[in-house]
Amino acid sequence: MTSSCRLCGSGIQSSALALGRLPVCNGFARTAAVDRQFDLDIVECETCQLVQLREAPAPAVLMPDVPWIRYREPEAHLDALVASLSSLRPEAQTALGTGPFEQPLLSRFAARGLRTQTLALDVSAPRGRHPYLESWQALLADDRLAPLSTGLGTFDIVSCRYIVEHSPAPVLALQAMKRLLAPGGVLLVEVPDSSKFLSACDYCFLWEEHSSYFVEDTLQRLGQMSGYRLLSLLRYPGALEDALVAVLEPVPTTAPSFEPQGSSESFQTYRQAFSGRRHIVQSRLGDAAGPEGHGVALFGIGHHAIMFVNAFGVGDKIALAVDDDSDKAGFFPPGFRVPVVGSERLLADENIRLCLFAVAPHIEGKVRAKLAPLAARGVEFRSIYAALDNAIFKDPSE
Repeated sequence: MTSSCRLCGSGIQSSALALGRLPVCNGFARTAAVDRQFDLDIVECETCQLVQLREAPAPAVLMPDVPWIRYREPEAHLDALVASLSSLRPEAQTALGTGPFEQPLLSRFAARGLRTQTLALDVSAPRGRHPYLESWQALLADDRLAPLSTGLGTFDIVSCRYIVEHSPAPVLALQAMKRLLAPGGVLLVEVPDSSKFLSACDYCFLWEEHSSYFVEDTLQRLGQMSGYRLLSLLRYPGALEDALVAVLEPVPTTAPSFEPQGSSESFQTYRQAFSGRRHIVQSRLGDAAGPEGHGVALFGIGHHAIMFVNAFGVGDKIALAVDDDSDKAGFFPPGFRVPVVGSERLLADENIRLCLFAVAPHIEGKVRAKLAPLAARGVEFRSIYAALDNAIFKDPSE
């Protein structure tokens, strides 16, 4: 099957990592029935090497059914980011945020005396649906920004944090944001860097809401294709995923052409390793679950955990879906046979032999301390994240 690259427009004919028809990760429900699914095929463009979904789901497929779906993005690096931007544009007086993750950055700009503003998300939703990221990314289009820019004016700094990777048309999104830039203004584009999870062959970072998976080279190419000059490319390390920030200046130029790069070794390895990883997970969880299927718990029910369960086909192996977020209590995560329960239920369950962690590394220690009684009775703790030393993929004897 041939598709077109959403960065450079070239035809893509390479083999896909085809995960099949999976539930949409935000589809929490009061029953185990799944009402929204999507065929998740991941491909790489042989011309520009952007890893991407072959097809991006329609916004209606992604719009949540519950009002409490919200995500957080990294903030620890924002003081350093503001310092870098201030050195690049010391004369800046105004800043605009274009998505739901901007306020922590804008508050820091405001503390330095800049006037700040945010785009407003004003969309109608079908009854019982709750617009979120799928509607924010749709806002970054010329037909939406053209009328808004008339009233908003232009800004010295326009920030777009953790939205471009959601866009089915990222080049058009960046081109549209030129309307919001004052003369000499800069566009800040922050995305998650995909290089760590690709090199670790970690599949829970795949997500139907991320149309594109950027690394340094492809983020730079995105700026070039969209008519910008790269002023600075900043990297802020994270345990599982770094933050990449491109600071871009619009230039009057035509989009460049790229010599075909060919398929990258990292994506070829990533695609080929999937079946082996899937077999390991199914085998180890099957052994731990036991004949009655009561032996495995999963702690931390976010979209990484949900992708892990559904990509590897182990929904029937999870006896307890554990999360202490009260909003999730009683809801079935999509693809699970059990609803979400709190940690007190896990502590009381004598059948659990293996507890999988789907929590950030910096809080895993706190979770272990909370679950110390499980360790005392011999329950094994493992992480779903392939890069960590206690990953479920790794040999227990290591």
